Amino acid sequence: MEKYEIDDLKSNLKSYLESSGIDTSNFFRCINPQHTDTHPSMKYFDDHRVFCFGCKSSYDLFDVISIMEGIDEKEAFKRAMQTYKFNLPANKAKIPLKQEKNTKDKTELKDYEKAFYVWQLNFNKSNDAKQYLKQRGIDEKTAKRFKLGFNHFNFGEFEFNALIIPVSKNCFTARNISADCDKIRYYKPKGCQTELFNIAALKTEKPYCVITEGEFDCLSFETLGINAMALCSVNNSNKFIELNKPLDKKYILALDNDEAGQKTTAELISYFEKNNISYIVFDNCGYKDANQALVEDSENFKTKINEIVNEIILLDKRKQKQSAAEM
Repeated sequence: MEKYEIDDLKSNLKSYLESSGIDTSNFFRCINPQHTDTHPSMKYFDDHRVFCFGCKSSYDLFDVISIMEGIDEKEAFKRAMQTYKFNLPANKAKIPLKQEKNTKDKTELKDYEKAFYVWQLNFNKSNDAKQYLKQRGIDEKTAKRFKLGFNHFNFGEFEFNALIIPVSKNCFTARNISADCDKIRYYKPKGCQTELFNIAALKTEKPYCVITEGEFDCLSFETLGINAMALCSVNNSNKFIELNKPLDKKYILALDNDEAGQKTTAELISYFEKNNISYIVFDNCGYKDANQALVEDSENFKTKINEIVNEIILLDKRKQKQSAAEM
């Protein structure tokens, strides 16, 4: 690939930034993962680069794609080629300029915090993403609180529009909301399969915590104001068991009503009973999962879970009063 062709490809930086929700006519937050930019200090320049006046970082198109999409330089170059309609030569073009750099350990987890910021901006502008979330019964207040985002993914053999659920700074779940979502419904970056969602729920002052299987189930409870976390997979029950967590909370098991969910529920019940931890099982009003219950029978779902939660809170208050009286 000739240098003028590479330069021509890099000239799409402005278009890429704007398609990601960044106003290139003004300063914006630095995308350098190592720079906490509280006051926007990065700017786009007509030489097709961005420069940060705070940390002095300077990036071209390939750098920006690599950082914002959490991929390596080789993949960023390919992504730019695919996005801006360049054809890869039969012998595969080499990555320009930075190909001599030492590559990072492939098992190293990436930091997606800068990408999350951009994807949140995308969500704010996407009526499709907002409509999809509305159909799932999740309100925009909850979406904002959990920093949900929107992004278009292009993996060569497939591409889709996705609602992004940040799980941690190194992990996210992408839910395909395109019409052909049956081809691929969910995507997670490598190394993210054992993450738990919203473990902050374990640290609240509320005397209970709902445990769900999927992120959308957790968001379904949270949109009703119910303290909840998600395993993200039935295979993560041991991850939850090994957590340093409060043992005086009452745990509400609300996993999926299928074979896998019931098996994991039984495993957690065994753990709770062996360790004298209080728990209760909630069957999601007979539906497959909490999100389906929220969508199909919202009022009943809300009533039933609030009955359980209010009783737990009332009992906790009585215990506190009794303890205070005995002192």
